Amino acid sequence: MDDLPADWVQAIEVSFLGRLPERSWRLLFDRAHQIDAPPKTVLYPETEQVRTAHLVLVLDGLVRVYRTSRSGREVTLRYARRGDILGLPSVVAEVSPAAAQAVIPTRVVAMSAEAMRSRAQRDSQLAWAMAEEMAGSLFNIQERLAHNVFAPVRSRVARYLLDVATPVGGDLVAAASYEDIAGAIGTVREVVARTLSALRDEGLTRRADPGIVLADLDGLRAAAQADEFRDFRRR
Repeated sequence: MDDLPADWVQAIEVSFLGRLPERSWRLLFDRAHQIDAPPKTVLYPETEQVRTAHLVLVLDGLVRVYRTSRSGREVTLRYARRGDILGLPSVVAEVSPAAAQAVIPTRVVAMSAEAMRSRAQRDSQLAWAMAEEMAGSLFNIQERLAHNVFAPVRSRVARYLLDVATPVGGDLVAAASYEDIAGAIGTVREVVARTLSALRDEGLTRRADPGIVLADLDGLRAAAQADEFRDFRRR
């Protein structure tokens, strides 16, 4: 790993690849390249073209994975941070029905999906690790969908703030507009405004120039909880 940048190595070590011997993944980075993406940059688009796959390792920042309807509405499937590898389903299916977009300034490593596919077909340890990672992502997406359908708006807003918050100075800040939140959780701006006002009154959040400061993390975590679901995610 000596010839890889130190921040690449750190992200690899916290990814699912970090659980494997270096020989299982080393060739995946031979032709990899880094992308420095400003906010709103689409890292890869939705495509149904056969034999199209995208594969990126998140170095830092925040990435949103989403689908777009024919009318142009978007639904967020998951968020990804350092060490997450996005695009694994497209390695197997050879299409990419979901897109990925940088939420804040973000750096990713674009990897070779073809190399990942070829290596996994010969290395059962890598293939099983990929399967575990995809299963975990599937459970998280299912849980997010159920939460956004069944949980009260207060829980959905709190969950969103916790999902997207990033360190700014000594605070955790969610750089999001009312419209961003409403679109992500399936409600309208006015409802989000009332909910955020209530959270501020309770001392859970406060406004600042960068966005919404998470003032009481334990309180927000409690507000985000929804009792409707059992947690099947792997521990």
